[in-house]
Amino acid sequence: METDLLIIGGGPAGLNAAYEAASHGIETLVIEESFSMGGQLRQQTQVLDKLPKQFEKQRGTTLARTLIEKLSTLNVKVLLKHTMIGTYQDGRIGVSNGVKTIPITAKRIIVTTGAAEEASVFPGWTLPGVMTIGAAQILMNREYVQPGKNALVLGSNTFSLEIVKQFKEMGVTVRGIIESNSELISKHEKIIKSIKKDGIPLYLNSYIENATGVGEVQKVTLNHNGITEEMNIDLVCIGKGVAPILEPFEIMNCSFTYQIRLGGWVPQYSISMETSSPSAYIAGNAAGITSMGGILLTGQLAAVSVAESLGFLNEKLATEKRASLWKELHCIETTADLREVFNARMALIKDYHEEANLLPSSLFDLSLEEC
Repeated sequence: METDLLIIGGGPAGLNAAYEAASHGIETLVIEESFSMGGQLRQQTQVLDKLPKQFEKQRGTTLARTLIEKLSTLNVKVLLKHTMIGTYQDGRIGVSNGVKTIPITAKRIIVTTGAAEEASVFPGWTLPGVMTIGAAQILMNREYVQPGKNALVLGSNTFSLEIVKQFKEMGVTVRGIIESNSELISKHEKIIKSIKKDGIPLYLNSYIENATGVGEVQKVTLNHNGITEEMNIDLVCIGKGVAPILEPFEIMNCSFTYQIRLGGWVPQYSISMETSSPSAYIAGNAAGITSMGGILLTGQLAAVSVAESLGFLNEKLATEKRASLWKELHCIETTADLREVFNARMALIKDYHEEANLLPSSLFDLSLEEC
């Protein structure tokens, strides 16, 4: 099988990249390991704000349908239940559905594999009722099931704090938010203010010693500043963060760097979203944990660069469009949390430009005054 562009991952970044690329006439193939496209959006019933200007404020599930429908009239092929499993010596990509392997010749590749949740291990962590935030979201948003009645949330990043609001809407009592550090990880003032207003206890310098129960979690021993306390709980929701999925980049021998604000180890890439592996680009949470606006815009950025590299878009127009998209992302990510993410991303790119002897970019010095 041959194609101009292979996109690995059919989540929001991959879908937006596919739309941008195909809009320029690029023959595009998207592979997705799941049974349907949309990625994390499929279980996000909450309204998403801070989206790129081309999108209205809407629920995640609605946005997934919007992105998929936009591809219906374009030259985009989709292979569901397929994953990238390796590369051939001649550069072809091996894609498998578990039964057979298909060699794909692609002129360019965009990897949008997203991120995976990280677990927190403690005695009893495998009991039913102990789950990640993503699992709880699926139960509530896709299956319409209340995951428990009395919950502890482990972790204080923004992802963790956002689930508290959903729990409240589902009638789940949050008995506390547990953070091992001396301060909350999230800097999202609006969410933190709401949690404090609701009187939800914040346990800093704390951790779960163990979880116990017969057939399910029923009790948790909490260590708070060295003092232990037992709590009757039927739901422990783990939100210790997410990290980029790296396997495709490892297969393609990409170089990596470590950026804690982007989720840990991240492939190195340039201002055009190209990795150290020639003709391979990156977007979405795979390029560093970010907002939905960041996920969508980096997908579009990568596709613009692919269009330029294949001759579907001239250098002047591509440069102008990239600058516009970077400035839009800069203006979307203005909260304290997201500003740290944006700055970390630009530091990663700047370091890579210096290391790879690439030309510097004026986009390294964006100012909030431009927003």
